[in-house]
Amino acid sequence: MAKKTASQKAFLSGNGALAQGAWESGLAVACAYPGTPSTEIMESLALYKELDVQWSVNEKVAYEVAYGAAVGGVRSLFACKHVGLNVAMDPLMTSSYAGINAGFVVVVCDDPDMHSSQNEQDTRWVGIYAKLPVLEPSSPAEAKVFVAEAFKISETFDTPVIIRMTTRISHTKEDIKLGKRVTVKPAKLEPNMRKYVMVPGNARLRHVFVEKRLEKLQKYSERTKLNRVEINGSWLGIITSSVSYNYLKEAYPDASYLKLGFLYPFCDEKIKAFAKRVKKLVVIEELDPFIEEHIKALGIRKAQFKDPSFRLGELTPGVIADAATGRPKKVKKIPGRAPRLCAGCPHWSTFSVLKKLGLYVAGDIGCYTLGALPPTSALHTCICMGAGVTFNEGLRRAAPNGRIVGVVGDSTFIHSGITGLVNAAYNQAKGIIFILDNSTTAMTGGQQHPGTGWTIRNEQTKTLDVAKLCSACGADHVDVIDPVGKLKELEELVKQRLDADALSVIIISHPCVLIKKKK
Repeated sequence: MAKKTASQKAFLSGNGALAQGAWESGLAVACAYPGTPSTEIMESLALYKELDVQWSVNEKVAYEVAYGAAVGGVRSLFACKHVGLNVAMDPLMTSSYAGINAGFVVVVCDDPDMHSSQNEQDTRWVGIYAKLPVLEPSSPAEAKVFVAEAFKISETFDTPVIIRMTTRISHTKEDIKLGKRVTVKPAKLEPNMRKYVMVPGNARLRHVFVEKRLEKLQKYSERTKLNRVEINGSWLGIITSSVSYNYLKEAYPDASYLKLGFLYPFCDEKIKAFAKRVKKLVVIEELDPFIEEHIKALGIRKAQFKDPSFRLGELTPGVIADAATGRPKKVKKIPGRAPRLCAGCPHWSTFSVLKKLGLYVAGDIGCYTLGALPPTSALHTCICMGAGVTFNEGLRRAAPNGRIVGVVGDSTFIHSGITGLVNAAYNQAKGIIFILDNSTTAMTGGQQHPGTGWTIRNEQTKTLDVAKLCSACGADHVDVIDPVGKLKELEELVKQRLDADALSVIIISHPCVLIKKKK
């Protein structure tokens, strides 16, 4: 727990430092769905008893609860990983128009090189798309400072504020100076239908506000200290942001820098002035050419950009060493160990049966995705959370005689599988959906969810009865079985349900082997 008296220090990760900064800034409500590399933000915030903190059932719900608290008048925060933001985009886009009543910060942790994700995304583009300011810290210490500044920006400009973190910033640790918590008086909640009821007539008026807000934010970007110029000579100037700044400082300590912490809207005048002060200008950033495209649009011809191969994966110190030449450095990679299900994992039993029966398995995101790898090699699709249900239906509609089943986890079913099951029942789909219930959100470290009966603070709460829910959704058959030591029984059950002209759910119920170890 980081909370200590002022002037003390703590060795915190970027996620922990951001949580500390949010607490010091008078945060009141925080919501998230666990997802690496963002998970530890909410786990850290849960240590502060003054805060109202929750694991929500999915990112859309988390965003709406946290944003509702900001409209209600208290400083609030939403956190997710990059693919989680896709789930929350619906409320995010409209919240840009509606604005806030108290500070609202949206923390998104990107995962360059896909350490634990199914794609790479660059959240900075969302700032342009949603017309929202984007901040990007380059260290845990900056994460703590930036979240405090984000709350101020939010309340000054009546806007949600995005903070873009990355895996290295989230998980790097640093000595962090701790401060005191400030007291923030809640804003009064009063009806304001023109502002918060986004019917077309009101939304058109708010769009005018949003465009004017962008102009004000652009002027702010020119004067904020979050965008910092460091002049160390004129031979080389580098425009950069995030963790790339730290790597570049090591490789080119005598270069000049324009370090962008307030990414969007861009500080055009500061960029132009910096370009004039250096002979050679290089733009280096991680993932997409977000800054690069804007520099090109400004018509700064002397700028040089990174090799296109830099857009794949992380910019590590070794890779970035030749950045000023525009050539990526070849780095010898250490052979990795292939991931696999844990010893004793109940998923082994399920996938051994699915493989033996030669079934085509539609899956999604979770520990069970590892069932696609040898020796089981028994999972054949993985797109997104909940797709084990919906993809199964689509595959069966294309190949009605195929031996096809769907697989989803317990937390994932609650996240976005329920609506898919309702859809399957409503549209008279058939087949088997397996819910692999290991009593936790295992892939991200064993977090709680409604099916566990425990909150983020391990306080007992109502337990969702998944079997009854599946029946209520319209499943014709709902079976619950512990597969450990019962492979034959499981195999016979699967055969029986495969032959049935019905929509069946088989709940594979056995706790994750790591739950006791974690507790």
